[in-house]
Order: sequence, then C-alpha cells, then structure tokens
Amino acid sequence: MPAHPYDTAKVLYRTVSSEGCVAYLQNFYSVPWQRIGELLPLRITEKELIVYGPDLAEIARHELYPTGTTGKKHSLPEHSPGRDPYHKMELLRERFAELGAEAVRFLDGIIPTRRCGKDEAFRVLGLLAIYRREDLMKALERACRYRAFSFSAVERILAAQARPRSEWEALQAEAREHLEDILQQPSLSSRSTAEYQELLEEREYATPEDEAEDDGKSA
Repeated sequence: MPAHPYDTAKVLYRTVSSEGCVAYLQNFYSVPWQRIGELLPLRITEKELIVYGPDLAEIARHELYPTGTTGKKHSLPEHSPGRDPYHKMELLRERFAELGAEAVRFLDGIIPTRRCGKDEAFRVLGLLAIYRREDLMKALERACRYRAFSFSAVERILAAQARPRSEWEALQAEAREHLEDILQQPSLSSRSTAEYQELLEEREYATPEDEAEDDGKSA
C-alpha cells in the first residue's frame, strides 16, 4: 500500500461571476471579489469545495451543500469588498487598469454618471466570464468613444461584435498568461567553467592518504 492515500478529489475550472461566486452543482460559493472574471481551479473533496488562485495558492474554502440542494449561495464576509468606498474604488481601479487606459477611462465615466456606477463596474468585469479579454477591451474603447458609460451599452456592443468564448478557450487563455509571466522572469545566467577549476585542482593534488580514506568510505 502507498505511504499516503491516493487523492481522488475532482479538479475543475470555473469563472468567477459578477457577484464574486463560482458555481458547482447549481449552488454558488464566494471567492474574494477581486477575482471577478477570472478562471480559477476548484478542488472538490467529499465534503469541501476549495478554490485556488492562478498561482495555485488557496483563496477560499467552503463546506459543500448536501446532495440534492440547489440554488443556494454560501458567502464569506471577508470575500466582499466591504463598505469602505475609497478602498472599494481603489480595488476597482486596479482591476480596470489591467485592461488598459481605455478601461480606466470607462470606469471614470461610469462612476459619476450612473446611479449604481460601482455595481455596474463589477458587472462589466463579470463579462470576462463570457467574452475574451481582447473583445472586452475593444468594447470599452468603443463605449468611451460614444460616451456610452453603462453596463448595458458594453453588453450590447459585445453581443453585436464578439462571440462568447468556450470553456476550452478560457483555459487556453489562462495558460498563455501564465506562460508569459514565466517567460518574463529573469533567466539564470550560465556560470563559467573556470569557477569549477578549483575543485578539479583539489582532486588532482589529493594525497594517497586522502584517496585511501575515500575508498574506505565508498566501501
């Protein structure tokens, strides 16, 4: 028998909705709201649902709803953006900045002109669960051009000009992003063989007593 039990947990991927949740068997489980629109790996054990970030660090853990339960939502308070409007706005700005300058311009336009601007901004990020990142960026650029600062306007633009992506395409996009991060990391420089010359010289001038001692250790 193996020293450790074989892990039979199911692993799958889910995109975080605009409400900051991932779905499993028609129930919903919260994750940190900053992850809205991201495709994240889930690990399903017998009793728990565990969500991991892109770096495979655990970011959420929930007890599974009983079999046959549907339509339930399990939320943890620490996953919500909180009531601090300044902090909420800063985090929103970080997420939109990842989409480029036009996305930030759209955010600056939707917040003061819409009654529930922050909520609509969340829903815009949630569109990443349906459409490609590049398509959303183009839609935000077009919305800014016509000063159409609303979630419904962006949704209409995407429906007319873009095609919803499949789960497989989402996985491929996620893999490409991770590969780009790895390739951007500084590479290790090769070491000169001269640095190893000292080790060779030490062996070259070893005494017969040293060699006898090495032979004894190997025996």
